[in-house]
Amino acid sequence: MDSLKLRLAMASALLIALSVAITVFLSVREVQNRTEQTIIGSNLGAAQFATTLSANVAEHQRALAAAARGWPRGQAADPDQIRSFLGRQEVLRMLFDELRIVPSGSLPAGRYGEPQVLLPPADAASDAQMSSVVLLRPLPVGQAQPPMLAGVLKLRASNFLSGMAQTAKLDELRIRTVVANQQGRVLAHADEQRLMSLVDDDPELKQAVARWRQQGSPLEPAPWTERYGERFVAMAAVPGTDWVVFRLGETEALFGEAGKAITRTVALGIGVGLTGALAIFGFTAWLLRPLGALRQRALLVVDPAQPPAQGWPDAGGEVGELSRVLKHVSEQLAASRANIEQSLKMMQAVMAHAPVGIAFTSEQRIELASSQFEQMLGYGQGELNFHWGELLAPEAAHDALREEAEATFLQGRTFEAELPLCRRDGSTLWAHVHGAAILGAQRRTIWIASDATDARRQREGLEWRAAHDPLTELVNRREFERQLGQLVADRRRREAACALFIDLDHFKQVNDGAGHAAGDTILKKVAQVLRDSVRAGDTVGRLGGDEFAVLLPACGLDRALLIAEQMRYGVALEGVCESDPTLRVTASIGAVEIDASHRSLAEVLEAADQACYAAKHAGRNVVCSAIVRGEGD
Repeated sequence: MDSLKLRLAMASALLIALSVAITVFLSVREVQNRTEQTIIGSNLGAAQFATTLSANVAEHQRALAAAARGWPRGQAADPDQIRSFLGRQEVLRMLFDELRIVPSGSLPAGRYGEPQVLLPPADAASDAQMSSVVLLRPLPVGQAQPPMLAGVLKLRASNFLSGMAQTAKLDELRIRTVVANQQGRVLAHADEQRLMSLVDDDPELKQAVARWRQQGSPLEPAPWTERYGERFVAMAAVPGTDWVVFRLGETEALFGEAGKAITRTVALGIGVGLTGALAIFGFTAWLLRPLGALRQRALLVVDPAQPPAQGWPDAGGEVGELSRVLKHVSEQLAASRANIEQSLKMMQAVMAHAPVGIAFTSEQRIELASSQFEQMLGYGQGELNFHWGELLAPEAAHDALREEAEATFLQGRTFEAELPLCRRDGSTLWAHVHGAAILGAQRRTIWIASDATDARRQREGLEWRAAHDPLTELVNRREFERQLGQLVADRRRREAACALFIDLDHFKQVNDGAGHAAGDTILKKVAQVLRDSVRAGDTVGRLGGDEFAVLLPACGLDRALLIAEQMRYGVALEGVCESDPTLRVTASIGAVEIDASHRSLAEVLEAADQACYAAKHAGRNVVCSAIVRGEGD
């Protein structure tokens, strides 16, 4: 009986020990699996590195774009101008290893807004020694292929790209960081000998890169992490570039003690099972206590108020390895926050001192506006916080502009237009506006505006002078014939139209007898008489010398003759020379009806000359008419 009890006790103890050992084994395996999932979920910090790198690239791009806009608009890029311009770029010289201005044709194909990798000549001693990454912005020189302002980041120089792999090293955990472009060229590596080699040839990354290549080398924004044998590989795309960040961590370094811990724990469970299950469970609880502390501390990683290096449990084995990994990840997150804050301060400095207006919108509502933009529109700091469309002046086509901008953004292009904006005092500011969409869940855009009011006024003045007679301010011959030609060629026209051609009588006697100044005065008075006799939609022009013409759309011949008689009477009344009342001018007027059939400009001009000639031969100061008929009439 005692022997049976002993056997039962031994069997019970063995069962307890085995149960405890199995329970401990499964628990440790669960810890190992969860640890692996935690490591995969953390992406070994790849996403944080990609975000930091993207922010640095965006910061350099903005600085380069701001400097390019400082180039004198329309001025050619001669050597003296280039030296002077580059000499003023103190900020860019701090951000880039080298500044250049290069012709567009000398650059590899690609969009200038993305970083480009420049390879050295084939006879160079080392590809990596002379290779570099450049950011490009076109200069506003008014050419179809303008030269580019290039900011150069040399791969072996000290800059944010080359420093990325050095600052990201975790020697104690054997985690490496590699940055490559979509073509596979290594751009950042702790070992400088690997620069510009193919990431596909890296034996530790070979499987991960092959998987990436099979998928078409996508640049997905979401990072991913997978385990390949004895190492974890995390990968994340760098937004705004064709770069990819790879992070490698050795499995043994992360939780290599897990297998040994399982064996020791099972053996310990069997040994202490003979003395009681409570002791085994108590030991297990004590063993797993650091994991609970690690869990509590891991939940505080996203809290910026928590010191990143404090509060982590000091344990051995797998839990200790995991604690050190998460501690380092926490420190990297804090460093990323610091970099983001620094970039934000630099952006705020740009917003405060940029010579152009800058505004950020979310769902078409202004979230942030630069001081220059607020001053341009007459607002105080922080007062521009309403809908972007409310800035457009009433004469702007709001809906059409919104649809055009949204279509442009969907195509990945920059929207550019000259728009009328409404100042706070109700006046109109014409601005040259550039808009671009910003990637993100919300519909965010950035707008850059510069004052184009004076340039528009000058352009409109040039256009007006090109189409008008400077003396009488009537349209000139070229503009009158352009409008007449459009009327004749309009195949949709159904109503009749008329043209009047006026030739002044005795004008030469005024010029010869009273001088050209008196003649100019007569021409101005005649022009005013003609303007006063027509409707708002009619066109009055001076063809040259003492010849005038009037275009009367939607007007029948009977009404045209009444208007011509009114003009003839007005010219006879006002055409008296002020210095010599014996000198006066009258008007011989030819009226031409253009019926609804299709006519050529030459037919109308010929008929007008004939009608005016008939008025001259009828004794002057007379109105005569002619009807233009088509070939089929």
